[in-house]
Amino acid sequence: RREIPVLGTTHADTFNGPLPCTPDLTAEQCAKDYEYNTGRVIVDTLDGDDRKAVEVPGALVAGHGPFTWGATARKSLEHAIICEAVADIALHTFALSPTSPPPPHLLERHYTRKHGPDAYYGNPEAPQIAR
Repeated sequence: RREIPVLGTTHADTFNGPLPCTPDLTAEQCAKDYEYNTGRVIVDTLDGDDRKAVEVPGALVAGHGPFTWGATARKSLEHAIICEAVADIALHTFALSPTSPPPPHLLERHYTRKHGPDAYYGNPEAPQIAR
């Protein structure tokens, strides 16, 4: 059980860094208030992270699967689809050869062009100029 590291720009376009993975739920967490505790373990995992939940709109719950969120149901679904694609890309990348992540400047560029105050890629209100 582990986080999914950033292995390419598809990941970097949506998730600002690795896709986190929670610890396993304890027997006590499963026995009582299971659904609440599933959410709690996600929140606790993100609390230990410097990134904001909006920057990492998903997490893997160990032994369970992916959970995603967004400002709308449509955005959450989009994040779920991307999460699955990122997991598939990671699986195939590691099967071919464990690699180093792309350079940080490339990953940062892909994230910030879609998110933040200077976002322009996929933003219909932004002037469409070469950057």
